[in-house]
This record gives sequence, C-alpha cells and structure tokens, in this order.
Amino acid sequence: EAKGYKVFAPRSSELNLETREGEENFFKNAPRFDCLIHSAAYYGGIGINQSEPATIFYKNSLMAVNVFDMARIWGVKKILPIGSACSYPGYQTGDLKEENFWNGPLHDTVEAYGFSKKLQLVAQKAYRKQYGLESNHLVLTNLYGPYDTFAEYRSHVVSALIKKFADAKLEGKPSVTLWGDGSPIREFLYVEDAAEVIALAVELESDPEPVNVGTGVGTSIKELAETIMEIVEYRGELIWDTSKPNGAARKVLDISKMKEKLNWTPKRSLREGLEKTIKWYMANKAEADKRL
Repeated sequence: EAKGYKVFAPRSSELNLETREGEENFFKNAPRFDCLIHSAAYYGGIGINQSEPATIFYKNSLMAVNVFDMARIWGVKKILPIGSACSYPGYQTGDLKEENFWNGPLHDTVEAYGFSKKLQLVAQKAYRKQYGLESNHLVLTNLYGPYDTFAEYRSHVVSALIKKFADAKLEGKPSVTLWGDGSPIREFLYVEDAAEVIALAVELESDPEPVNVGTGVGTSIKELAETIMEIVEYRGELIWDTSKPNGAARKVLDISKMKEKLNWTPKRSLREGLEKTIKWYMANKAEADKRL
C-alpha cells in the first residue's frame, strides 16, 4: 500500500484456497489483478514435518495448484509464489545457490513441505509456456517476527524458542530442553524485511528461475537460543536433547542474485529483529499463544 498498490488480502473464510469456495464471488467483485502473491501455507517446525508429512504435502500442493489455476481463469497478469529454502537439496555444503536448486534430494526432515513449494517452480514454467502467465519465484529463508505462530506444535524455531524461554521465566522453571545439539546453522529474516522485498519483486521482469531472499548470514541454533535467553532474561539451565533430530547441518542462502536483481539488502539485524519480536510477544502473549 505504501508503494501505491491497491491490496486485497482475502482470509480463508472469504476465499478458501483448498476447496476454492468463494472463488467466483471474490474475483467477480474485484478488479483484474496485476499480480497475485501466493504466500499461504500449512507449516511448522521439524515436529509437525515428522508427524504430518502427508497433510503438509496435500494442503500446500493443493493450494498451489488451485492458485495457479485461478490466476489463469481470472486473467491475472503475474503470479509471485513464495518459495522456501526447504526446497533446496538437503545435503549440500556451503551456501545454497540457485544454480543448484535441482541438484539432489531434499532433507528427509522437511521433504514433504519442501517439495510442495518446489512444485510451484514447475507450475510457473508450465503456465508461462501454455498461457503466458508471468511470474517470479522468491526462495525465502526462515522468517520470524510479530504476529507469527507461537503455539508449540506449529511454530518455527524462532517463535518456538521465544515461547519456551518466556514460559519458563514466567513459570519459574529451572531448565529448558531443546531438540538436537544446537549445532545446525540457519539464516533468519525479519518479517518486515521480507514484506519489503516481496513488494519490490512485483516490479521484477518476469523470470521463473528462483531468486534467493535472505540475509546470507548463518547463525547456529545454540547461538540463537542463547541470544533469546539473554533478551528474555531467563536465568535457568539450557539442556540439549540429542535423541531428537537436528535437521540439515547448514541452510544459508547465497544472496548475490537478490542484490543484483533487486538492489536490496535487509535493514534489520537478527538482534534488532529478535528484540522487536520478543517485545511484541510479551505484550500480546495471551492472544499470540491462542493462534494455531
């Protein structure tokens, strides 16, 4: 909206992307869209990826296929599906580069989710070839920030850790136990930075090849946990449960292409983003914990 766009953001009660209920009413009563940004997803951390892989694959694949078909039917000029770093091969070394997007199997801890996002790239090329639908594909790293999902079952690592340490502090728990050994390296992008770069990408020349979006900075889960502990001011013991999976050893994006095509770099450091997120969460904890 700040860039002058008229924005429509229907909730699932207005336009259900799985059943397509509300589709005709929504599109008939809206103008012809210049761009459709598809960022809806059914997601979570390693736990939900292990317990619900079929549900994750089904829901996300179905939404993606329906969104592309709706764009075709209703004459949308361009589609901007939001991809995920989970779509990269899971056993590469070094930073993840777009040229290696198809060079190997996905990590088994996120295979269903990663592939449901990866199929969007195939859809882009197919709909461009047959129907002339323009597109760009942003491969986003791990996002975090205010209004995230903090409930344990569906939260990602940052929001999950914030809730764990906040709860432990408020309840006076002597220790917090986390999965794995803390060694995996991950990359984190604050939500406002993500929104900014997505808005910029609306103006990109159509190109279905992926573009990584992140900070290019790797942080160990151990370092992340200790930073959140410090900001929350939790003084208990931190225990690592090494019987639980770590996930991929390293997942950090090469952002050279992003800088070249979008002339953009993130504005917020991880520390700044965490402080803002924790401040928001502590002020809105009861409401945030109810979001599933």
